[in-house]
Amino acid sequence: MTDLIEILESFNRKERFFLIAQALNGRWENPAFTLSPEFSKELGEKVGVCIPEKDVFVGMDYHLDWLAASLAKWESVKAGKVDESVFPNPGQEVVEGNQEDIDLLVAFDCGGQYHLILVEAKAYEGNGYASFDRSQLKSKSDRLDKIFDKAGQKYPGVTPHFCLMSPKCPTPRSPYPWPWDKAKWLQLSVPDKSERRVVERYDKDNRRASAEGNDFRIRSL
Repeated sequence: MTDLIEILESFNRKERFFLIAQALNGRWENPAFTLSPEFSKELGEKVGVCIPEKDVFVGMDYHLDWLAASLAKWESVKAGKVDESVFPNPGQEVVEGNQEDIDLLVAFDCGGQYHLILVEAKAYEGNGYASFDRSQLKSKSDRLDKIFDKAGQKYPGVTPHFCLMSPKCPTPRSPYPWPWDKAKWLQLSVPDKSERRVVERYDKDNRRASAEGNDFRIRSL
């Protein structure tokens, strides 16, 4: 296995990936995670690369540990160390042994250059739900810096791209940490908040949400 796309795909073991692939297409060998022509064109234009119509790997909730390991394995194979399976990881700086992930990974080979598009998305904000802000983005920024370095040129032959998706263009109070860039933002289409419900533990006596509440409340997002 010498192809980076094959290596990336070999780490993909999310049960939801195989479940949805089988539910929609009958078998995992014909995965349902295929980009639509419209989305492929829009995403490619946003990050400045032409996404091919076929031979594109698409992964959902792809672990950053998997990404780091794939790149290390690919470099090893290129150096002729095909059987190498143990790699240095000083201070657990690259592979952290957790499930921190990227929401969507799109990877393909274009003329001998691998392009990896990492998409981070948020569907709703406010009311205690996550939104794009500097502190939330910085954690993944630090990981991606270790994986690619800020120039994005740590691995010759690999070009990383980064994109944000949300219903509204994010406007953090302070500048984005690398690699997030508001200029590379796509609108995410989601139902209106009033059409989405939340269930939460509730303190009926004090009329407030509470983790110690003996009741639960259903409300609109």
